[in-house]
Amino acid sequence: MVVGKGMIASRFSTFRNRDDVVIFASGVSNSKETRPEPFARERQLVEDTLAQCSGSLFVYFSTASIDDPTEQGSPYVLHKLALERLIADRATNHLLVRASNVVGGPGNPHTILNFFVDRIRRHEPFTIWQHASRNLIDIDDVYRVVTYFIGEPSTWNQTILVANPHSVSPLDLVQAIEVHTGQQAQYELVDRGVPFALSVDTISDQLDVSNSNWQPERYVAHLLKKYYA
Repeated sequence: MVVGKGMIASRFSTFRNRDDVVIFASGVSNSKETRPEPFARERQLVEDTLAQCSGSLFVYFSTASIDDPTEQGSPYVLHKLALERLIADRATNHLLVRASNVVGGPGNPHTILNFFVDRIRRHEPFTIWQHASRNLIDIDDVYRVVTYFIGEPSTWNQTILVANPHSVSPLDLVQAIEVHTGQQAQYELVDRGVPFALSVDTISDQLDVSNSNWQPERYVAHLLKKYYA
């Protein structure tokens, strides 16, 4: 069973007819959301799905923003943590997937890569947090990692961080988009952001982290060529 209609739900569509696994990829997608109504809708949907699918492996897509120092205490992070606790308490078996910035092409305007590409192509000004770091990972890499864990019952009932071994600065990301599109970005650097690291030790075997293609310059160029031709 797959709950959701977005990028992640679509990539995991092979699980739609599975009764033993629930892929929950629905709910609040904007990390800057503050209104209580979207959070309440997602919580209700989680509770209803848990009740409907008792006995199934419940795979919930949370967020790596939980580890971002600038997001601590935000409504979005607090909401995701609350749902993680709810699922761990009520699901027969679960996997809590804290994914970083998942890339799968144009669609959600709130993802960082879509935001930057859209602003640059429209020649619209935007700001860049010069001290921040962002972690991008291809939806296909997310699929590969998560399906491995789904297929190994001994790995269930834990929280897994699914992220790129390397993060990138927003400025480097924008400059890569400029090269890819041949367009100059109109941005202002602001004195904000805090760099932070994400540990991928738990999934290092599935990612083959020693592969040089994970290096930021190569990986970002690959994502841009693949999804933003």
